[in-house]
Amino acid sequence: MLDFRKQFQEIIEQSYIPFNIDKTATSDVWSNIYKLVLPNIPEKLFRYRRIDDKGYTIESFKSKTISLCHAGMFPDKYDSYLYIDQDKIHKDLKNALKDALRITLSHITQKSPEIRAEKATKICYYRECGYTDEQIIDKILTDDYVDFCNNIGAAIKKQESRFRNPRNSAKIACFTESVQSKYMWDRYADGYKGFALEYDLRRCIFKYNSLGMSVNLFPVIYTDLRPDVTLDEGNIHTNEYFKQIGDKNWLSFLSSIISVNQLYWYRVYLYKDRKEYEHEHEWRMIYYNLEDENDYVAIPDVGCLKAIYYGPDISQKDKQELHQIAVEKGLKEYDVDLDTGSRRYDLRVTAIK
Repeated sequence: MLDFRKQFQEIIEQSYIPFNIDKTATSDVWSNIYKLVLPNIPEKLFRYRRIDDKGYTIESFKSKTISLCHAGMFPDKYDSYLYIDQDKIHKDLKNALKDALRITLSHITQKSPEIRAEKATKICYYRECGYTDEQIIDKILTDDYVDFCNNIGAAIKKQESRFRNPRNSAKIACFTESVQSKYMWDRYADGYKGFALEYDLRRCIFKYNSLGMSVNLFPVIYTDLRPDVTLDEGNIHTNEYFKQIGDKNWLSFLSSIISVNQLYWYRVYLYKDRKEYEHEHEWRMIYYNLEDENDYVAIPDVGCLKAIYYGPDISQKDKQELHQIAVEKGLKEYDVDLDTGSRRYDLRVTAIK
C-alpha cells in the first residue's frame, strides 16, 4: 500500500484543472485532493523560528499572525527549481506556428474574410514566385519568427525565476512534523537559540476559506528528480506567443485544445530533493494574493496556534518576553534540551507548569 505522500504525489500529478473550466468541475477536483489530504494532516505541526534583530518574529507571534514569504527568500537557491526541456518547447512551438500558417494558407485559398490583408499579400506574393506551401511556411518562419524561436531559452530562464520573486507568485510558510529534530533546531532556529511554535492546522483551510483567502496546506513531495513541467511551460509559451502576434483565430483554436493546469501553480512549490530534505517531513502553507508584491506577508493564524517550545540556547531575555506573550494567549509552554541523564542523542521535551 502506498504511503500518504506517494498517494498525494499521484493525485496532484494526475489531476487537471484547465483555466477555462467551470467552477463546479474545479470544486470537484479540489474536493478529491482534500479527501486525501485532510485526514492525513497531523494533529501537531511545528514551525521553527529564529529571533531576528528587528523583532519581526516575536511581533508576528504577538499579533497572532503567520508570516509567509516567496520562494526566493528560502535559503536553498534551488528550492522550487523546475526542469524544462527547452528543445521540446522549441520544436513544439515551431510545429504550432507551422500549423497556424497552414490554416492561414487554407483561408487564403478559400478567400476567407478572416485573413489579415498584410499576411495574405505576402503569401500570395510567394505563391506567384513559385514557392510550394511548405516552402512558404519555412520562409515565413525564417523571416518573421526566427528571433522568437531562438530566444526561447532566455524566455524560459526568465519564466523560471517568476516562482522565486514577489510578483505573481505564492507566499509560503513551512512546517514540520517533529519538534525534536536537532537538524531543524540548528538550521531553522538559529543554532538552538530560537523557538518553535505548535499548530493544529487540520481545520485551517475551512477557516481561511470563510475569510475569502486562497490558502492551501500540502505535504512536500520528496523525489530524486526535479519535476518535469515542459508540457505546462510549453502551453504557456505557445499561448503567450500567439497573444503577442495578435492571431485571435489561432489563439481561440489553441485554447480549445490546450490549457495550462491550474494545479501547476501549486505543484511548483511542493517538490524537494529526497536525498537532502526527506528527513524534514515538511508541509507547506501556500497563499495566493497576486496583488501583494512584497517579500513577506502576514496572515491571521485563525486560532490554530497551540503551544510554544523554547530552544536549548535561547536567551533568558527572549524567553521571558515570549513567556509573557504565551501566558496572555493561554498557550502551553515547553522546554527542549538534551537529556543529560541519558546516553541517547534525543532531545527531551519538558512541559512548563
